[in-house]
Amino acid sequence: MRMAAVRAGLWAMAMGAGAAVALGQGLPPAPPVETPLVRIPLPTPSGADLAGGVPQGAATAGTLGLSLGEAIERGLRFNLGPLLAQSGTEAARAQRLAAIAALLPHVNASAGQLRQKINLAAFGFSLPGFPPIVGPFDVFQASAAANIPVLNLSAIQNARAANGLQAAARDDYQSVRNMVVLAVANQYLLSVADESRVRAAQAELATAQSQLQQARDMLRAGTVNALAPVRAQVQRDRQRQLLTAAQDALAKQRLQLQRAIGMPLNQSFRLTSRGPFQPLPPPTLAAAEAEALAQRPDYRAARVTVRAAELALAAARDQRLPTLSLNGNYGTIGHELSSNHPIFEVGATVEMPVFEGGAIRAQQLAAEAQLHAAENRAADLRAGIGVEVRTALLDLADNRSQVSVTLDARNLAQQELTLATDRFRAGVADNLEVVEAQQSVADASENYIASLYGYNLAKAALAEALGVAAREYARYLPNR
Repeated sequence: MRMAAVRAGLWAMAMGAGAAVALGQGLPPAPPVETPLVRIPLPTPSGADLAGGVPQGAATAGTLGLSLGEAIERGLRFNLGPLLAQSGTEAARAQRLAAIAALLPHVNASAGQLRQKINLAAFGFSLPGFPPIVGPFDVFQASAAANIPVLNLSAIQNARAANGLQAAARDDYQSVRNMVVLAVANQYLLSVADESRVRAAQAELATAQSQLQQARDMLRAGTVNALAPVRAQVQRDRQRQLLTAAQDALAKQRLQLQRAIGMPLNQSFRLTSRGPFQPLPPPTLAAAEAEALAQRPDYRAARVTVRAAELALAAARDQRLPTLSLNGNYGTIGHELSSNHPIFEVGATVEMPVFEGGAIRAQQLAAEAQLHAAENRAADLRAGIGVEVRTALLDLADNRSQVSVTLDARNLAQQELTLATDRFRAGVADNLEVVEAQQSVADASENYIASLYGYNLAKAALAEALGVAAREYARYLPNR
């Protein structure tokens, strides 16, 4: 607004607007910058944000090897979630600079040339023998005005609150990075699981094809009836369908992974981390909760936000207190530049609101509401952290046992298939047992793949719940 007033004054001078300028007064003191209420940022990325990414670079020739660690690093740089969160930190920094500006000196300078003609009668001057019209004459004026805040407790509290909210925004950004590690790890592990399903389907198709050929040979030898090869062919065709479906699911899942890490969609790549079983000694519940409360950046941001809300409330209350500022201007004025004379003005201003129509009370109530909301969010987050940590530990233990059980079941199903095949080859049973054993192998393989995926994802979820995913993901996730 101050610059707008200066531009209006220069425009009036250029148009010769009579006595629009009070000679010898220079520029009026610059008013202090009004500090807005501090708002509590809530940058929470959605699932769609974490699934998105900004593609970087062009596709290269050949096939790139992509490990789990490399995928996570790309996600931390190019996933949409951190990029949006970074914008939040920049907005918090701008808010802090605006709050600090109310505590800094403000200096404005102006220079202008005025040519005017004045009608003295319009101002009540009517002197006998003196012409009512004066001019035209020239006036040149150059001056600088300063306003220096000396004491403004409300602005000081607002600046402290904005400084805290900038720190909270940085913690929110770190929290988003932890969530990105979990999101990218999930996409990568899903891709690994789908690759395992494709390999299992290929092996099962090869087995079904072998069983079909064996049934046809035995039919020609007269050791089985015509139902055996028909049954084997139905099983072979079913495995072909399952393989096609698994390959289609893998192709779609790879596209989701590429999008989440900002990889060009036409880039050929291969997964180099197979997500093997790598046991993780689980921490105790007490140790995990203590680490989470100490390390979680979102909880740290919540506590800082509560303190910032307290400062914002204090700032609203302190608006009732007097403010002190120093004002002054210095410049020159005269008929022309060569005949100018210096002018100056120095003073101090004490301001105190007397009746603001309830505006200060309204701001105080708004600040109290923000404080209560921040306190409730921090308390809820603390309880939520406890739930997340307990859930992660339960999932880790459950999936750990599931891996062992499904691995044994897969081995037993494979033995069952071998025995059924031998019985069919020896002619003591038909191939219905073989078909059923093949289905058991397929089911057992799927259960093992799902349990291994669940265990590795549970480790990533534990790292995110503890608040160390972005920094220590290599300790929790297999990279081979």
